[in-house]
Amino acid sequence: MKLRSFAVRAFGAAAIATATITGVATTAGAAPAPAPLVHTTINGPTLPVLGQNDFCNGLIDTVVETDPARPGLATIAFTPRVLNGVGPGWAQNPVCRMKVAVGWNFGIFTGQLRDVELLARQGETVRTEINPGSGLARLTMQVSPIGPWYNELRPQAGYGVVSAFFLVP
Repeated sequence: MKLRSFAVRAFGAAAIATATITGVATTAGAAPAPAPLVHTTINGPTLPVLGQNDFCNGLIDTVVETDPARPGLATIAFTPRVLNGVGPGWAQNPVCRMKVAVGWNFGIFTGQLRDVELLARQGETVRTEINPGSGLARLTMQVSPIGPWYNELRPQAGYGVVSAFFLVP
C-alpha cells in the first residue's frame, strides 16, 4: 500500500512540475493575445447597443488582451460591427456615439470603474487599459441610459451586459 501511495504522489508531483515549467516557459515569451474568457451572460462577448446618433444601433465585439510582459494590466478592445442609423444625422455623419461603463473586480464600490466613450465607425477598434491586478479577474461591460454614478442621463441603451471572468498574468 505504501508503494502505491508513493507512486501516486510521485506521479502527481511530476505532473505539477511539468505543468509549471511548461507554463512559465510558454508565457514568458508570449506576445499580447486575447485572454480566454469565461462568459456568464447569454450574449457572450457581443454587446448589442442603441447609440446617441439618430437611433444608431448595432453590435460591439469585445476582447480582453493581456501581455505577460505587463503583469496586472489588461486591454479591452471594442470593435463595432453591423452599425446602422435612421435619419439625416446618420446620413451626414455615420458615427455611433455611446458610453460604455466598464467595471472590473468589485466595480463602483472600490473605484474600479471606467466610462469609455466610443465614437464608433464600423470595423474601427477602440482600446482602453484597465488594471485588475494579477490573477483571476471579473469584468462587466454595459451600455446604459443612466451613468454609473447616477449623475447623468444618456440617450442610449443596451441589451444586457457582457460579464466574464479572465486570468491576468
